[in-house]
Amino acid sequence: MIPTVEVGDTWELAAPAGDLLTGHLPLAPALLGLFGTGSVSLVAETARGSQPLTLDPATGAIVGPALHDLAVPGARLRLECRAVAPLTLHLLRPSTPSAAIPTAPFTTDDGVPLAFDPEDTARLAAFGAPIRWSDFRLSLQAAQFAIVAGFDELLATPLLRDVELLEHQLRTVRTVLRRMRGRALLCDEVGLGKTVEAGMVMLELATRGLARRTLVLTPPSLVEQWQGELRRKFGLDNIAYDDPLFREQGAAAWGQHERIIASFHTAKREPHRSAILAHEWDLVIVDEAHHLRNRNTILWQFAAELRKKYILLLTATPVQNNMEELFNLVTLLQPGLLRTARVFQQQFVDRRDKLTPRNMNQLHDLLAEVMVRNRRSTVGLALTRRIARTESVPLSPTERLLYDGVSAFVRRHLHAGGGRGPLNRMTLLSLQRALGSSSSAATPALERLALDERLPAAERETLGVLADTARRLTDHAKLNRLSELVRAFPDKLVIFTQFRETQALLQRRLSADGEQVVMFHGGLTRVQKEEAVTAFRGPARLLLTTDAGSEGRNLQFCNGIVNFDLPWNPMRIEQRIGRLSRIGQARDVYVFNLAAADTLESAILHLLDAKIAMFELVIGEVDMILGNLDDDQEFEDLLADMWAAAPDEAAFHSAIDRLGERLVAARGAYQRQRAHDDKLFGERFAPE
Repeated sequence: MIPTVEVGDTWELAAPAGDLLTGHLPLAPALLGLFGTGSVSLVAETARGSQPLTLDPATGAIVGPALHDLAVPGARLRLECRAVAPLTLHLLRPSTPSAAIPTAPFTTDDGVPLAFDPEDTARLAAFGAPIRWSDFRLSLQAAQFAIVAGFDELLATPLLRDVELLEHQLRTVRTVLRRMRGRALLCDEVGLGKTVEAGMVMLELATRGLARRTLVLTPPSLVEQWQGELRRKFGLDNIAYDDPLFREQGAAAWGQHERIIASFHTAKREPHRSAILAHEWDLVIVDEAHHLRNRNTILWQFAAELRKKYILLLTATPVQNNMEELFNLVTLLQPGLLRTARVFQQQFVDRRDKLTPRNMNQLHDLLAEVMVRNRRSTVGLALTRRIARTESVPLSPTERLLYDGVSAFVRRHLHAGGGRGPLNRMTLLSLQRALGSSSSAATPALERLALDERLPAAERETLGVLADTARRLTDHAKLNRLSELVRAFPDKLVIFTQFRETQALLQRRLSADGEQVVMFHGGLTRVQKEEAVTAFRGPARLLLTTDAGSEGRNLQFCNGIVNFDLPWNPMRIEQRIGRLSRIGQARDVYVFNLAAADTLESAILHLLDAKIAMFELVIGEVDMILGNLDDDQEFEDLLADMWAAAPDEAAFHSAIDRLGERLVAARGAYQRQRAHDDKLFGERFAPE
């Protein structure tokens, strides 16, 4: 999960003296959601020095006698994050003292003499301590927001962070809020920023006090991405449905948190469905809304029953099989706009072909009430080319022995069913993923399992031998090839890995080669991350980064990327490439993929490259293609099950070939959908 708290984050808390004197300070549920259920170290900074506090999960409150020392009538306290591993929070009084009401005449900085009438001074004192100038400016800004009428002027744009505002996105947000009253079908072509548009709408409504409770529904693979984007770019903290705190609270969590992101597969199932439907939502956003095209599904019926004031449906392909799918989506936004299903069929669908519309102009006039569709050709944005090269690297004899040994061990125990013990499915697949990165990444897991006394002695002995082999390995074939590639490439390179152990291995080798290397990962503070990017933008030629560390970073000043290891989820590979290959990139982007020959990773790479030409697609198109597989499983789970079920490599490759044919068909279906949508909608639905 993407971390939601970073070093330096600060929250100002209302701290009634009565609560502090009792040693009990309740926290808002939204704030508790950020901290999760892991270990939290709490410290009170008092006149007597640092004093320990505790977080009581049962009551959702900070407790401890040290709170008594912070009790001051009318005071507010500050909660600061000082460390994230483990999470360490300090509670203290704001360092800036409250301003006092002057009792004697004084002169302002501009030379204006002022004096308070004693009667006015007494009246002002009755309202409590005066606020600071910075607080007054914040209050003034809030008052100014409240009196702006209409949406011609967007109030939230100054609040955006690391967002490259594009004209078509601004027009889209104004159109959605001004003319469509916050209920819209966003059908931009893939890669034009529907997520940014939806985030801007959410922030604008939140800034104006029009959307307090929000629900974002996405496919499971996009939950973390949405959570990270909304926090980094829009300053909107959302709790994910799979957060430990959320799960601990059960069905009640849907009412206790104001901003929630969930997979629609979870949301449509009980007991979540009933809990969600029991509440009113100010704003609902559904990503990949083509999953709602069939009104006979549980998901469509669930969406129709949601009580929502504003709703955004995001999809690049609103029509796939028949025109009725378009009717179903529009009905979720504005029931009755297209009349009934029967009238719609009679008036707007060709009787000989359910995919062909009639009375196009009239249909377009109605759709214009709810639909926005930006096209790359009309917004004037073009992406540079991607030039991909895949390196299949033969393993050394010792590496091959290790890979085959660990793979056989993992596959054997997956066949046995795993279970809840130390060799459960998650542990085994994590080990296999680490092995595909480097022996260094696999070593800690092997060593840990070899010492686990819950396992039989024979299994521990096998694991011990494998751990010893991994630990002693010094000749790394992929690393040797990376070293050659770095020397041959003339410009800066971003090198991705999933594992910190692999990252450290690469740093040692490349630094020994004389390269200036910058490390970037999720364990860095916000300041350290900025310093790392600055160093990479300057003299350093190589950025070694993990997937979590690079989230949200725009690195268009570089045009070379190396995937030292490959996530099994194609969306994560696409997100890596999207750090460089995006709007604003002026040069062609070179993508180098390293995979050990005859491994699970090389099979995945062949599948994605040869069958759907993944590295030639626009960011976002991979997800559209995978969505046409009509499989409830996530792609990486599908691959893992396929690999685990195969009795040998020959059977696995046969299964991969069959999946490849399905991917080819899925890409063809996506291309047909895109061509049909171009014909059906044209350029009619550009924002005003």
